Amino acid sequence: MNVIRQIVAGETDPEVLIQGIHGRIINKHGKECIKESLTGFIKEHHRFILVLLLEEYDMLCIQTEKSLVQMEELCKTHYDKELNLLLTIPGISNISAMIILAETGAEMKAFENSGKFSGWTGLRPRNDESAGKYKSTATTKGNRFLRAILVQVAWAAARSKGTYFKEKYTRLAMRKSRKKALVAIARKIGVIIWNVLYFEQAYNPAKLIVYDPEKLQAKINYHQKEFDRLEKLVQR
Repeated sequence: MNVIRQIVAGETDPEVLIQGIHGRIINKHGKECIKESLTGFIKEHHRFILVLLLEEYDMLCIQTEKSLVQMEELCKTHYDKELNLLLTIPGISNISAMIILAETGAEMKAFENSGKFSGWTGLRPRNDESAGKYKSTATTKGNRFLRAILVQVAWAAARSKGTYFKEKYTRLAMRKSRKKALVAIARKIGVIIWNVLYFEQAYNPAKLIVYDPEKLQAKINYHQKEFDRLEKLVQR
């Protein structure tokens, strides 16, 4: 944007324009490559089009800021408690919390359980089973706006150090694609959102660590089987 504004102002010298480029970009691509990309022929009609586009961009930025201010005022007036509850969940920012409230109305009693809510968001795997075999585990259709923001929240949570979501994402990404792992984290966050808003309680990471005796025993049996298999291979 700095380069565009300089070109609109009449500057075309690559040595001057390169000063508006972030140092990280210069280090990544090299100074000569950046200077070459900034070398060209800018005529008056090019500059005129850039001026119109820049005015449109600035107008949209102003309208976006005004909309965010209006959203914050509405949330503070009508959904202050729900907004603060959502902000306790890792990965959820002020903007994403407001979008979640806008899409759900903060009313979780409309959904019988968290599974129904996951289905409504389109993050739950479809039930495509025949003769005891699953043909597809692709997600169902749902609220595409809420689905998109939950995936973004999941990405932020998966990159937050010291959180359950980062550790869970790392483990899932080892045995499935990163995209599928991210969708799984988004579905998990959707379940947490339902519980936080339904029970009106702040996010508590301790509640995520639930030891199911049956699942624990199943894991022990699986690893024991793997150890036995390795021992047989070594004996051969």
